[in-house]
Amino acid sequence: MIEIKITIEGTEEEKALLFNSILQESIDSNVVKVNKEKSEIIITPHSLNRGRAIMNSYISWIYTIMET
Repeated sequence: MIEIKITIEGTEEEKALLFNSILQESIDSNVVKVNKEKSEIIITPHSLNRGRAIMNSYISWIYTIMET
C-alpha cells in the first residue's frame, strides 16, 4: 500500500493557522487523514497517480494558506 506523509514544521501559531484552514474534501475522506496533533497529513491512495494528484492539491493549498 502507498502512504504519503506531509509533515508541517513551524511555530505552534503557524501550524494552528494552517490546520484550522484546511477543509478536508468529503470525496477524499477515505484516503486522507489530517492529524492536527502530529501536524501531518497522511494520504493512502489506491493508485500512485491518485496519490500524486491529492498530494499536489494539498501542497498547493498549504502554500496558498502560508503565503496569504
